[in-house]
Amino acid sequence: MAVLPKKEAQEVAISAGTGAKSQKIPDESKQKAKLADKDRKDAAGALTKIRRASAWQIHRWPLEKRVVEEKTRIHLPRSYLATDGEEVRVVWPGEDLNQVLYEHYLESVDLNDGSGKVNFVASDRVLPKRHEYLGPDPRVAGYFFDFDGEIHIRWWDAFLQDQWMDKQKWKMDAVQNDSGQWVMKEH
Repeated sequence: MAVLPKKEAQEVAISAGTGAKSQKIPDESKQKAKLADKDRKDAAGALTKIRRASAWQIHRWPLEKRVVEEKTRIHLPRSYLATDGEEVRVVWPGEDLNQVLYEHYLESVDLNDGSGKVNFVASDRVLPKRHEYLGPDPRVAGYFFDFDGEIHIRWWDAFLQDQWMDKQKWKMDAVQNDSGQWVMKEH
């Protein structure tokens, strides 16, 4: 039996053409990522416009019904960004949430409460309504259910171009669902 010597490892030269292909792959993935990000931003912009256009002004009669299915509580801010606190009200099954909000914010405010609240609509304080303290043009953009099942209102103010809920601002973004359609994601 003859023993053959082991071959030494040889260096393999990589041609310039192969390196160029490896450079194109990341560029293509970057372009796809840029296009996907642009698509997401475009979808988020379109969904945001729809959401804002469909938000109803709190001082007008609601055109839609949002019926509550089980007993819960709703948080009703007293002023813009809830700087003057909030009221919590029990909502019963079968009640129209939009109607509850409309009636609550249409009520007059006591002028003798001694607070220096800002009335965005009528500074002369002639029969002020509760909605006048939420901003110049407060609109209900939606509702948020927390972990306890309590309801918080997502506000959109068309004059201030601001979105807020309770004491914080909220944002809208778009994500793709399982079927590949863009849907609204709020945070």
